[in-house]
Amino acid sequence: MFINHASKEVTAKIVYYGPGLSGKTTNLQYIFSVTNPKTRGELVSIETDIERTLFFDLLPLNVGLIKGYQTKFQLYTVPGQIFYDSTRKLVLKGADGIVFVCDSQEPMEEANIESFQNLRENLAQHGQELRNLPLVFQYNKRDLKSLIPVDRLNKTLNASRLSFFEASALKGTGVIETLREISSLTLAKISKSIEQSWQSQNKNVAIQFDTDRRQEIIKKEDLPYRKISVESITNSDAFNLELDEQEPPAPVKTPPKSPKVEKAAKLDILESLEDKSRVTVLKKLRLDTSDALSIEIKDNGNNILDTIHLEIKPEIKKITLILDVKK
Repeated sequence: MFINHASKEVTAKIVYYGPGLSGKTTNLQYIFSVTNPKTRGELVSIETDIERTLFFDLLPLNVGLIKGYQTKFQLYTVPGQIFYDSTRKLVLKGADGIVFVCDSQEPMEEANIESFQNLRENLAQHGQELRNLPLVFQYNKRDLKSLIPVDRLNKTLNASRLSFFEASALKGTGVIETLREISSLTLAKISKSIEQSWQSQNKNVAIQFDTDRRQEIIKKEDLPYRKISVESITNSDAFNLELDEQEPPAPVKTPPKSPKVEKAAKLDILESLEDKSRVTVLKKLRLDTSDALSIEIKDNGNNILDTIHLEIKPEIKKITLILDVKK
C-alpha cells in the first residue's frame, strides 16, 4: 500500500497468481477492455526475451478513503511457469491482495496445487503469511470439459472456504465479480491500518468499477501495451543504488582509462516503477564504439554522491539505464 498525501491517493497492489496459462493475463485483458478509459491507467508490459509481467492502474467509482483520499488499485499478473520464480517473488513484493487463478481442467490439478504452495513459499520470503492477506479464488475455464469439481478444488486449495468464483475469463464470466470481491477485501484491510474507526463505520464497502460488458473485448495482440524491455546493462540484469544521506559527498574522481565495473547488483525494476517515494530516471542510450560508460550521481547541490563505471560488451549497441534513488 502506498499513500500519497500530496495527491491524496491511496494505491493498493493486487496480484493475479496461478499456474501457467490458467487465465491471469486474460483476466487483465478483459478488465482493461470493459473498463472506462478515464478510470484505468496505461497497460504496461515489462518484458524479457522469455517472460512478461503486466500491470495497470484502476480507479473504482465513488470510493473515497478517509478525508477525501482517492483509492487506486494496481493490478498485476505474474508469469505462471515455475522457472520464472524470481520474477514472481518480485511481483509479490508489497502485495495488498491476491487473486489465485486456478485452471479447472482435470490435467491441471497438480499444477494448481504446486502453484498455490509456491505462492505461500514466495510470500514467506517477504516475511508475509497468506492468511494475513486478502485472498480470493477464481476457478477459471468452467466452460470447458473434463473439469475438477468445485468441491474438490475447495478441499485441496481453499480449505478455509474463502470467497471463490467460477469463471470463464475468455467470456468475461466471473471476472468483474472476482475483481470486486478482492478490491472490497483489500480496501477493508488497508483502511484498518490507516484509521481503525473508518472500518467500523464502513464494514460493507461495495466496490464498483465503471464497466461496459457490451464493449468488444480487445484481442491480446491488439492490447495497447507500453513495453519496457529489461536489457542487460552489466553482467547482472541491472544495478541498484543505495545512498546514505548522512555520509558526506564523495570527492570528485577522474575515471580510470580502463574502467571496470565497481558496482553491480539487482535493481528491483517493478519497485522503481511503482514506488512514488523514489526518484526514478530512465535513460535509453545508443552506443557507437564506446567500450565503457561512466555515471556520476549528483545531489541537488551538484555534489557528486557516487560514480559508477561500466564495461560495455562490443555486441551491445543500446542500453537502458534506470536510476532509482530514495527521496
